Amino acid sequence: MKSVYTRQAIVTLIVVFGIQFLLSLLIYGVGIIHLALLDVYKKDDASTSVVGSLFINLMSITGPLASYFINRWGCRVTSALGGILLVFGLGASFFAESFWMLMVTNGIIAGIGIGLTVLPCPVAIGYAFPKHSGIAMGITTSAIGVGMLVSGPITQHLLNTYGLRGTFLLSAGIASHVLPCALLLNYSQVKERKAAQNTNRHKHFKTYISLLHSPSYMCVLIGAILWNISYAIIMIHLPSYVVHTGSSREQASFMFTVIGIGTIVSRLTIGLAIGPEGLDPLLLNFGLTAFVGTLIITFPLYITFSFGPLIFASLYGIYSGGLLVFTVPLCLEMAGTDRLTSAVGLWFFLLGLGSLTGPPIAGLVLDVTGSYKYSYILSGLFVLLASGFSLLASIWRESKDEKLQSTEFSLSPMIKEADDFEKVNFDDVLSSREQGVKLLSNNT
Repeated sequence: MKSVYTRQAIVTLIVVFGIQFLLSLLIYGVGIIHLALLDVYKKDDASTSVVGSLFINLMSITGPLASYFINRWGCRVTSALGGILLVFGLGASFFAESFWMLMVTNGIIAGIGIGLTVLPCPVAIGYAFPKHSGIAMGITTSAIGVGMLVSGPITQHLLNTYGLRGTFLLSAGIASHVLPCALLLNYSQVKERKAAQNTNRHKHFKTYISLLHSPSYMCVLIGAILWNISYAIIMIHLPSYVVHTGSSREQASFMFTVIGIGTIVSRLTIGLAIGPEGLDPLLLNFGLTAFVGTLIITFPLYITFSFGPLIFASLYGIYSGGLLVFTVPLCLEMAGTDRLTSAVGLWFFLLGLGSLTGPPIAGLVLDVTGSYKYSYILSGLFVLLASGFSLLASIWRESKDEKLQSTEFSLSPMIKEADDFEKVNFDDVLSSREQGVKLLSNNT
């Protein structure tokens, strides 16, 4: 039984790696496609960014829906259903005649599809590797770095060769490879059957309410929302910002390659660092977000230098890439295995709400001020605020642990006295009974 479980865990690791690699090819090409949408539809930056924003952020907003599907039908069915919607949405974008139709096909349908496809991945990892979720997440999320590594050049090549519509059609072909991976996604048949038997709407929503009553978990979620507002801005507007300062589109797409290299190293390193008896993920999350916020705020100061964008891309990849690794370890720590699916679903949902507003805000700031500089300063402030909430969550958790320890300490003498009392009474009863039996036999 142990060997079967090990094989399932290894297959889960490989399959999740493959799914996240394929999806990252599509996700991190959004910034390059954004430039093509500006050229084709001639709309303002804020309106045009809605397409890419929907595509990226519906991936997260569908978290509660995806978690309900996972509890009901398992990771395999949920991920396969998402893959079908993703392929259909991207394929239909080839036939979209208007910008508004593209918002429906590429933004909404494909966005929901990518959400149903990606959420089963961390859930499956959490169940397959409950004690080593950090390193498992580090390995699988490094696939996102590999996808980012090649996403920019591939997307730019497709646009140069086949145009915008052809790129959407070929993207549907790339997405179709998710389906066989999804059919192999099976973390544990026992857990899936148990979840399906216990799932009902009342219990599902009750679990979310219980999660919202955890102050430290809510601080982590608020920090994640703020960080993802900035993350969405970077992913969509970074190519435009770099091109605006004089770089070519090929150089802009190469920045995602540099970021991808950094994220691979970061995710593997952090995955090892937060393993059993490793570093505290909350404090590590605080340090990384504080550095990333400072990096983003100062980016406008050195973007005009020849190597400025590459320096930013290198540091941003190294220090921001590992933040995704914390998702499952923190959810397991604060919610437990029984509520893991709901905790991850709520996490993704609130991330989506944050990053959904990021690109339109940045586009609005750009339209008003005429400069990307101010949107990046605002973005960096959001990340610094996120680091503050991570620190607050750590303090809140420690104070709670101290209360629990003090409660256990104060109860321990009472428990000891109760144990001694029961032991003494039991011994006395036995002794009295033995003496009574001896006395009765002597009298007889």
